[in-house]
Amino acid sequence: MNKYAAILPLVLTALVGRPLAQEAPAKEAAPAKQAASVKEAAAPAKEGKVEVREDRIKAIQRKPFLKRGRWHLEPRFMISLNDAFYQRMGGGASIAYHVADSLALELNAAYVGAIQTDMVVFFQQANQALPKVSQLQYWFTFNGQWSPLYGKLSLFNDSILYFDAYLVGGFGLAQTETGSKFTSNLGFGLRYFLTSWMVICLEVRDLIYTEKLRLDIRRTDYTDVQHQLLMSAGVSFFLPTSFEYRYQ
Repeated sequence: MNKYAAILPLVLTALVGRPLAQEAPAKEAAPAKQAASVKEAAAPAKEGKVEVREDRIKAIQRKPFLKRGRWHLEPRFMISLNDAFYQRMGGGASIAYHVADSLALELNAAYVGAIQTDMVVFFQQANQALPKVSQLQYWFTFNGQWSPLYGKLSLFNDSILYFDAYLVGGFGLAQTETGSKFTSNLGFGLRYFLTSWMVICLEVRDLIYTEKLRLDIRRTDYTDVQHQLLMSAGVSFFLPTSFEYRYQ
C-alpha cells in the first residue's frame, strides 16, 4: 500500500498537468488573433478611400453657397442714422468680385438727398447758432470686404437660413455742395442667403470726410470732420448663379 500511495500522486500530476500545458499556448494565441483582427479592421479599404484632414474640418459642414470666383451685384436703399437736423435718403449700387470665399474687392456708388427736420427751424429761431453745412450729394469708393464668420439660423424649427457677416473698408471721393472731398468708409454687414445666388443684405457704413462749415452769427468758417452713418438694405445677386463645389 505504501508503494501505491507513493506512485498515485505522480500519476495524478501527469494527468492534470498535460491539459493545462495544452491550454496555455491556446490562451497565449488568443491575443495574437485579436490583434490581427484589429489590424484588419483598422486597415482602410483600398477602393473608395477618402482622405480626411482633421485640421480642415468645419463646424458647419458643406456650405450651401460658395463665393469664390463669383460676382456680387447689389442695388441698395439707404437712410442716415446720426443727423438730427437732416434726414438723408437715397440709393446706390455695388459690384464686388470674390477673390476668395472670405475676401472680395468692391466698387460702391450712391446718391442721397437731404430732408430738413424741425430741429433746424427750432435752433435758427432760438439763437441763430446753427452752422450751415454743405450737403452730401453722392460718392464713389473702392473697398475691400472680409467675411470672417458664417453660420445658420433655424426659422420656426422648420427651415434653415444661412448667413455670413463681413467687414468693409476703403477710400474714394465724395461730392458735396462745396466740391469734391477725399473720403474713407468703414462698416459691417450681414448677408442672408435665400438661395445659392439670391441674398438679402443689411449694412451699416460710416462715410468720413472733412467739410467747411459757417456760423451765421459770427460769419466765421471752420473745417470739421463729418461722419455720415448710413444704414442700407437690398436684395443682391451672385453671378454666375451656379458654382462648382470645392472645400475651402
